Amino acid sequence: MRALYPILVLCAFAAAQEEKPAEEAEKPKTAGEIEIPDPGLALEDSAVARREVARFETEMRAAKEPAEEVALLERLGGFDHPVILKAAARRLKDREFQVAVAAAVAVARQSKSKDSAGRALLGALKSEKRTDVVCALLVGMGRLGYDNKSAVNEATKYFRRDTKETHKAATRYFGYIKYKPAFRMLAEKLDEPAPKNPNDPTNPPASYWKERWEEWNSNVPYTRWALSQLVEGETFELMSEAKDWAEREGKEHGIEW
Repeated sequence: MRALYPILVLCAFAAAQEEKPAEEAEKPKTAGEIEIPDPGLALEDSAVARREVARFETEMRAAKEPAEEVALLERLGGFDHPVILKAAARRLKDREFQVAVAAAVAVARQSKSKDSAGRALLGALKSEKRTDVVCALLVGMGRLGYDNKSAVNEATKYFRRDTKETHKAATRYFGYIKYKPAFRMLAEKLDEPAPKNPNDPTNPPASYWKERWEEWNSNVPYTRWALSQLVEGETFELMSEAKDWAEREGKEHGIEW
């Protein structure tokens, strides 16, 4: 019976993959909205993991297009084992951004090696400039629950740098790790952007406010979600609501304004 175990595991995994409805494969609308699937199938037998990696490496060498490599990494990420992690992590800095993103997703699914996977994602993040890859790395660390101080600092940097996709991904990171010190920073992004004095002739043009509003509208659902993760049972629509609550009840929940 022991000899049949690897075959049964792989067959069960393949069957589960075939049963997934088509809509689950739908791609995210923006880089910051990237989704990380649940951890892959845990492999207890190292021999099974090594055979899967050997198959992966052989097919990667034969791949002609980035799309083929992405598909292979998606399949690899369907397994969870330290050997799988090492193979996926080697592609985190691939010159094709789609491949690097797929590698980040595969690494983020390695719950059996949470700390090693988190370190791999953080290491790649520190030298990465491509928006899609940065977002995958940030969300991946969040999904792993990797709350290393350096990781938090990197996420804070991206949160403050702009209001676009990396900001959104960093927001999600704080929600996933339930990082309470980010409460005020997140709450300050709740309000709809608008000039303090609409009649001030020095205000930026309408095009500026239109762009700011569109970014805010795209990000604010994630801001609200992240805040709800920091304080169970509480939701906030406006900064004033969050501020009033924090000043009244925040200390009881480990939150300061």
